[in-house]
Amino acid sequence: MLYDENLKQVMLGILDDRVSGIACTINNLVDEGYLPNKKKLDILGWSTLLIHAYENIDIFSKEQQTNLDSIYNKVIKM
Repeated sequence: MLYDENLKQVMLGILDDRVSGIACTINNLVDEGYLPNKKKLDILGWSTLLIHAYENIDIFSKEQQTNLDSIYNKVIKM
């Protein structure tokens, strides 16, 4: 089953923006001598994984797509 292409592009855009923002924040913290907290690193890791998953979402079954959407919603709320 094909995933809605428009929805896929919106989700990828949101994830790309989120990864860029968090990476910039982490970089700024390190430049100032601080260590980023675990939550920022977790969000960065999960968002990166989700980007790759959504780029290839058409190969997943409907159940896997639903589970991926559930993970996406949890990561966005972090």
